[in-house]
Amino acid sequence: MTASHLAFYTAHGISPVRQDISDWERHQQRRSALYRQLGILPSYLKGRSVLEVGPGSGHNALYTASLDPARFVLVEGNTTGIGHIRALFADHPRIAVPEIVGSRIEDFRTAEPFDFVFCEGLLSGVPNPDAVLTRLADCTAVGGLLVVTCVDHLSHFPETLRRLLAQRIVDPADPVEVQAAAILPMVEPHLATLGGMNRRRDDWVIDNLIHPGSIIPLINLPEAISVLASRFDFMASAPHFVTDWRWYKSITGADHEFNLPAIEQYWLNAHNLLDHRFTLPPRPVEANQRLYDLCTRARALVESYETTRRDGFIAEFVEVLDDIVADVREFSHPTAEALAEAAGLVRAAPDIGATAAAARFGALFGRGQQYLSLSRRR
Repeated sequence: MTASHLAFYTAHGISPVRQDISDWERHQQRRSALYRQLGILPSYLKGRSVLEVGPGSGHNALYTASLDPARFVLVEGNTTGIGHIRALFADHPRIAVPEIVGSRIEDFRTAEPFDFVFCEGLLSGVPNPDAVLTRLADCTAVGGLLVVTCVDHLSHFPETLRRLLAQRIVDPADPVEVQAAAILPMVEPHLATLGGMNRRRDDWVIDNLIHPGSIIPLINLPEAISVLASRFDFMASAPHFVTDWRWYKSITGADHEFNLPAIEQYWLNAHNLLDHRFTLPPRPVEANQRLYDLCTRARALVESYETTRRDGFIAEFVEVLDDIVADVREFSHPTAEALAEAAGLVRAAPDIGATAAAARFGALFGRGQQYLSLSRRR
């Protein structure tokens, strides 16, 4: 199994991360809202040095370039993606074209670290996220800001279920375009429930339900913070779930600590990552860790199924899924009913029409990527 975004994209000559930004003002609003949640006013980038790693087809980079950084470097190892970036900037001639480096981040070196380093959507598709985080940290200047995204086993669990249902109706030996065409009618009614989605539907299917790197183990926000904790402090997140009620005058000495409070609040609120429709009160850390472990086990079973296509898988998977439904029913009845409907689809013979028509499960999506900004200590 190919286990990285770059290897998969390169092997198939694709860059399945394209966005519809024909409404430029709306795109600017989305990106500026994200930056604000992460503690970055757009004006902060003017005249600064910026690095973006894994920009894909360049749609987010286009907005960043419009903020007039003094130096802007894109590191992208996918030649198809680089072609898309050049074409996109050619369509927007008033925005300066950044420096584009065709490289993996593991091989990229810079004499001068950057004030801002952005890496979106990469850590969820590499087998070595700790090593990638370390390289990103090395590229961030002292006093600078690093922004990464995490996708975890709770926020991605609805996609884990869709992936299983999709994999049961396709032949993995078929070209990715053929597989995507078969899956799209099954999930298109689901995607229609996401009002803010501006990504191409076929790209979303390839990236989430076909690409092998999307079913490997993921890195969650506490794990990412822990990797960087010796050099970086938590700044903010999107969703913006960390609230710090400490008096600023007391945040000194041994209490001058920002990473541990963020990790604690993540686990208190982790159940809110499962269903984007609801924001629920905090839950005991142990309960959320138990739920996370169940989702991790279910995900590992799906990964194993894709590798072996073994008999007897369904019974084992549904047993774990039933435990997840029982746990979720303790805090969100609508979410539990959506998961129960998915369990019924898994138990039954593969049926594209039945999955497409599953209204309760169809509206269930997690909170996807969690953005994390961290400041490098002086």
